[in-house]
Amino acid sequence: MPRSRDMVLTRSYIQRWIVIWETVLALFVLLSVAVGSVELVRYLGSLVLRPSGTPVQDPYSTFQALISHVLMLVVGLELGMMLIRHTPGSVIEVLMYVAARKMLGPQTTVTEFLVGVAAIGGLFAIRKYLFVARMEANEHLFSAATPVSAVCQIADVHIPSAMAKTLGGVVARLAEEQGVAIDPHRTFRVADALIEVVTVMDGVVETLRVTRVDRGS
Repeated sequence: MPRSRDMVLTRSYIQRWIVIWETVLALFVLLSVAVGSVELVRYLGSLVLRPSGTPVQDPYSTFQALISHVLMLVVGLELGMMLIRHTPGSVIEVLMYVAARKMLGPQTTVTEFLVGVAAIGGLFAIRKYLFVARMEANEHLFSAATPVSAVCQIADVHIPSAMAKTLGGVVARLAEEQGVAIDPHRTFRVADALIEVVTVMDGVVETLRVTRVDRGS
């Protein structure tokens, strides 16, 4: 049993650090987009403030480069959202913008353009007919010592942080309010989270299963 508890605790910490590192990466992407946006503004300013009478060399290529740069910034923003949201919809949006930017390349042939159009059309079809809101499992195992904030972030639930600092504390408070014992397979509902007691050692909760459920169910 202690070995099982250690494995659950280790997995919980690994999940937590993965989420934290993905958030850090999203911040780096956002910073890169901000830097790219400043460069875009500077370039536009150089075009507007150029000496009067000075023609823009190849206006079509200039406009094409600007649109490509803007789309690249949008791809960066959507990539950051994908790292945070973990939803199929965010992945589809990133792929759409990547395909659109590729189609605007100066060296794009007619065949590549048509393939890009077909790819975007296929992504729209997937979003309309095969789309699901989330693909990951709804159930997560946690140690009772896991902070409530980490549980909410990993399991995508909304347990009030004012109830307790840890998931075990939340269960203890719910059990006290309901006047029930904390036994294995006992379940507690709070907000959109269904918490099930998995293991109890010497009267102390060790591991818990959190399942995300609809608020109306």
